[in-house]
Amino acid sequence: MIFFVLLIGAASAAAPGLLQSALSNPAVFTKLFSEYGVAQDRHYLAQERRLRAGLFRQTLKEVVEHNGVGDREDWVMELNMFADMTEEEKAGYTGFNASQAFESLGDVEEAVVPQYLSNPSSKDWRGVAVTKVKDQKSCGSCWIFSAFGALEGHYKTQGSILKSFSEQEGLNCIQWNGCNGGFMGDVFDWLKESNRVGAMKDLPYRGKPGSCSGNRHENALIAFRVTGYSNARGDSGHVTALATKGPLSVGYSVASDFFKYKGGVYRKSSCSGGGHAVTSVGYTADYFRMKNSWGARWGESGYFRIGRGNVCGITDMGFAPTFKSTGQTDNGTDEGGDDGGDDDNSGGYGGDCHEGFRKCPDGSCKHEHWDC
Repeated sequence: MIFFVLLIGAASAAAPGLLQSALSNPAVFTKLFSEYGVAQDRHYLAQERRLRAGLFRQTLKEVVEHNGVGDREDWVMELNMFADMTEEEKAGYTGFNASQAFESLGDVEEAVVPQYLSNPSSKDWRGVAVTKVKDQKSCGSCWIFSAFGALEGHYKTQGSILKSFSEQEGLNCIQWNGCNGGFMGDVFDWLKESNRVGAMKDLPYRGKPGSCSGNRHENALIAFRVTGYSNARGDSGHVTALATKGPLSVGYSVASDFFKYKGGVYRKSSCSGGGHAVTSVGYTADYFRMKNSWGARWGESGYFRIGRGNVCGITDMGFAPTFKSTGQTDNGTDEGGDDGGDDDNSGGYGGDCHEGFRKCPDGSCKHEHWDC
């Protein structure tokens, strides 16, 4: 295990080092692949081991090449849980139906963007209106997690408490086999119609659909009822909605290299991949910060940063629920908010910069080959 951790650390730095040797030395590669299998709790059948090793080698090659370019990239890759998966298997961890979303946009209330407001230079809802990072598992239910991220955030910012709602109830009840993907607007429409959803503590997520029996669990929507949803479009609309209202549910195109993301600001001139949905929880002048649903071991403690300028279509849409007060007070316990395990720039290392980056005098993190 120590050997694997050391090699992964080398992958995050610009110099390929030990990982480069794994590409040319069969003994080093075999040990690395075995350590990876232990770390990820993989149990390969004998006949599939060669396939998985080939996929892992290709990922390793891409990680070494990408992290070795230094000053041409300001984000780094790693060998994570996706390193031995096929493209089809990785697609099972997404699930945003972009075509359905664009067809529905004409019927969605446009978020009001007050032109006179001067937005702050940065905003971060973590620690205030963002629950802990969750894991959708190998189920294309990202659209539910994304919408619930906005639901949880706005439930707090509109004057109630921060609490985790049950994505499992949504998976069971919104549509047949939600693991095949869907649209965040359908989540808000279902919440409006059902006027209820349970708490995650009462119905934890299992990663596969079950029977819709939500009425067996207490309704956790106490302070507000959902009346619909709004959409903040474009960079400025996205920023203003984040600055003044709370987290947003967003969808975008996932390029293949995104699955290897470890840290930094992801930038891509063009993205040709499937759709994925996440929750936008903050911004700076340089990037948006997103909460993913692939567990806290992925990326920057479960989050990623993506460049401003609508990278991969990330600001084509930004959904948030609209509420009506019920007049009741939610007397539950506030979860306190997820601080993401880092400061505004560190990327999950307790105030220090992510591996492959260095701290500048202004507190920001830059790739180790970039000037501050």
